[in-house]
Amino acid sequence: MKKIKKVNIILVVLLCLTLLYLINSSFITKQILVYTKLFIEKLFPASFLFFTLSTLLIEYNIVQRLTKLLHRNGSTFYIICMSLISGFPSGSKYTKELLDKNFITLEQANYLIKFTHYPNPVFILGPVSLLFQEKKFAHSILLSIILANFIIGIIYHPKKKENNKITIPYHQGQNFSKILPKAITSSLKTIILIYGTSVFFYLIVTTINQYIRLPLLEYILINGLFDLTNGIFLTSLITNPITRAIIIILFISFGGISVHMQTKSIIADTKIQYKNFFIGRILQTIIAVFLFLWIINW
Repeated sequence: MKKIKKVNIILVVLLCLTLLYLINSSFITKQILVYTKLFIEKLFPASFLFFTLSTLLIEYNIVQRLTKLLHRNGSTFYIICMSLISGFPSGSKYTKELLDKNFITLEQANYLIKFTHYPNPVFILGPVSLLFQEKKFAHSILLSIILANFIIGIIYHPKKKENNKITIPYHQGQNFSKILPKAITSSLKTIILIYGTSVFFYLIVTTINQYIRLPLLEYILINGLFDLTNGIFLTSLITNPITRAIIIILFISFGGISVHMQTKSIIADTKIQYKNFFIGRILQTIIAVFLFLWIINW
C-alpha cells in the first residue's frame, strides 16, 4: 500500500513538471542553465579532482601502505580522511569502492556509512563563512559537524573484533595511462549522478517558489530540504546568527533529499543498507546542534 502511494506521488510530480515544461519551457530551461553554471563553477572542480585522485590512490596501493603503517586494516582510516576533505557523498562512494574490492566487509561498510558524511571544509570556511560577521560561527559549524560524526563512530564502533580479518595484498600497479582514464570515467559517472539528482530537485523547489508563497522560515526549510546549497544561502534572510547557524547545521547534517538519493543510487548495487545512512544523519543532526550551542557559548 505504501509503495503504491509513493509511486502515485512520483507520478504526480513528474506529470506536473512535464506540464510546466510544456507551458513555460523558457522558465525551466533558464533554471537548468542557472544551476548548471553554479555546479560547474563551484562544485565540479573540487569533486572531480578528489574523486579522480581517490581512485588513483587506491590503484597505487595507498590502502595497503596505510595498513602496513598502522598495523591494521587501513581502509577505515582512508575512507574517513578522504571523506573529510572531499565533502558528501564521497563517504558513500569510497565505502562502496573498497567494499567492491573486498578491502572491507559488509559489516564495516554499514558501520562506515553512518559517520562519513562530511561537508567540504573549503565550502564551510569560504562561502558559508561569508554569511556571518564573525568567523567563529563557520569554525563552530564545521567543528560541531565533524565531532558529531566522530561521536557516532564511537557509539556504533563494533564491540567484537572481526574474526574474518581481510588480507589486502599489494597488487602490481598498472600503467598510469590505463589507470587515469579509468579514474576519470569513475569520477565523471559519480559527478553526473550528483548533478542530475541535484538539478532535478532544484527544479522542483524553484517551481514551488514560483507558484506558492510561503512564510520565511517554511520557505527556507523547504528550499534546504530539496536543495541544501540553495537553502544554506537563503539563511542570510534570518537576522539571528545562532538561528541561522543551527538551520545550516540541520541542512548539512541531514543532507537534503538530493544527497539521500545520490547515496541510495551509489550503494544500490551493493548490500549496504540505506537505513544505516539515514540513522546516522538523524543522530548527526541532533548531536551537531547540541555541540554547536556548547561550542559557541564556551
